[in-house]
Amino acid sequence: MAREPESGESTDTWALGPAPAPAPQRPYLLVIAGPQAGEMHLLERGREQVLGRGAGSEIQVRDVGVSRRHATLFAAADGARLRDLGSQNGTWVDGVRVSDCRLQDGQRIQLGMHTTLKFCLSDDLEIAYQRRLAEGSHHEPLTGLYNPRHFGERLGAELAAVQRHGRPLALLLARVDRLGEVAEAHGQDTADEALKMIAHVLQGAVRREDVLARVASETFAVLGRETPLAGARALGERMRKAVERARLTYRERELALTVTVGAAAFASLAAFEPGRTEPRAREAAEAALVQAREAGGNCVVAVPAPLDPPTG
Repeated sequence: MAREPESGESTDTWALGPAPAPAPQRPYLLVIAGPQAGEMHLLERGREQVLGRGAGSEIQVRDVGVSRRHATLFAAADGARLRDLGSQNGTWVDGVRVSDCRLQDGQRIQLGMHTTLKFCLSDDLEIAYQRRLAEGSHHEPLTGLYNPRHFGERLGAELAAVQRHGRPLALLLARVDRLGEVAEAHGQDTADEALKMIAHVLQGAVRREDVLARVASETFAVLGRETPLAGARALGERMRKAVERARLTYRERELALTVTVGAAAFASLAAFEPGRTEPRAREAAEAALVQAREAGGNCVVAVPAPLDPPTG
């Protein structure tokens, strides 16, 4: 039984006001699978926007099999209209190939070899929440770069593209030189700051279409799309020099850091076997990294690696 308040005893009262008006919903695309997984694209209502691989597309989809001008999307208050622009590999919605269709909230669009986008109508709070979920599943916490799991998925997708379309690919591994000595002399906090600084420097050294990840405690990896051997060597040198020029100032200390880079360039691939080809690609880049470290470090070694099936 509820206690009755005694005479003179104050009571707290809570007055419930009217329910808040629902927040306005905005249309956006969430990339849930493929090379750009985790990205979000807010859509502009009342204007037709082009999806495609070309640099002039309002929503650029960097995936093998996506045409330069692949499809258009016209967002309205309650949905969107999707039209295919005669793309080579077609536009698919929830598994059905379409040429012109109406999109509802939650429907999925498949483009190219690997990309799936989800059309959503949500308020800003929900959009921010979905962004955090998507980013958290693909990024590692210290540097904010892609994590090893996501990088492995991207490596498999890009190697399949090498086999299917004959486009060159470079895999680079950059290992921080003497990071253990930095941690021992100045503490783990300083070593962590060094890793964050190097991640930032490498982001500025690679191209926008490249994939940068931290794949081990002291090692970063880069996928250079459509990058032959000479380009891999040039990219590795650009990364190495950028780190060499940088200086870390932390707790009144200034430190100079360097990286050693091993690169493997894949110009051909006779066969792609998921789960088997990726380790062989990593082994080629790791062998180049070992050569560079044995040469004294703070240098680049790039090797061709066709990854043709072993004979015999």
